Amino acid sequence: MHFLLPLFVLLFSTFVSSNSFDKTDPNQVIHFISINTFARIQADADRLHAEPAYIEVVIEEELLPYFDYKYASYKVMGTHLKNTSKEQRTQFVAVFRTYLVHTYGHLLYKYEQQELEIKDNKNFKDKNIVIIAVNVNDKSGQTTKLSFKLRKNKKTGEWKVFDVIAEGISMLNTKQSELNDLLQKKGIDHVIELLEKKNSEFSS
Repeated sequence: MHFLLPLFVLLFSTFVSSNSFDKTDPNQVIHFISINTFARIQADADRLHAEPAYIEVVIEEELLPYFDYKYASYKVMGTHLKNTSKEQRTQFVAVFRTYLVHTYGHLLYKYEQQELEIKDNKNFKDKNIVIIAVNVNDKSGQTTKLSFKLRKNKKTGEWKVFDVIAEGISMLNTKQSELNDLLQKKGIDHVIELLEKKNSEFSS
């Protein structure tokens, strides 16, 4: 089922409460994230224009609570995960989480006054990973195709996002490809330092 959600309409209502949706339904998770994140961007448009770095606060508050950044971090490490210590894994997850905030902030900063078309995925009952597409239609008639990839927690049954695919390009796969050779040749500590440097550059 498709849902068209004009963002200007959403601004006249309060943001969806975090307790008012079923986290065991990935479609409801995506509706919640999409509505709140894009409505927040629209509501704070003036501040974002004056203070672009504020997008990181929006991502932290509206997206990251429903993002499985630990799983995403481990996916990026891939087969190199087994060669890392607990401390190294903890450090990598922390810097990669910050990197995600910067990356998705940069991706979403440009959106305003768009219409969301959320394409529910009803075939998730027996699956652990699903993809839900969201088309972002702007007033000029252009459409940006986003897809959210979600994973079900086996213990809680709740779904969280672990990857965002923009126009067919997976942010997670892209970063995994970029870092694979470095992990192989220079190790996890070097990659942690590299991400820390990139995070600093984003913030400067």
